[in-house]
Amino acid sequence: MAEDPKTITRATRLIWVAHNLERAADRVTNICERVIFIVTGKMEEIGASKY
Repeated sequence: MAEDPKTITRATRLIWVAHNLERAADRVTNICERVIFIVTGKMEEIGASKY
């Protein structure tokens, strides 16, 4: 980064993209869990470790 300061801006943008994708995935997971609850009446945690 010291050699090419432009990489700092690009890296920061990539971090924000990853952050926003993770937030979107969390929200979709919550929606899916609520749909499962509405349909089955059971609370299930999607993506939770079973160990």
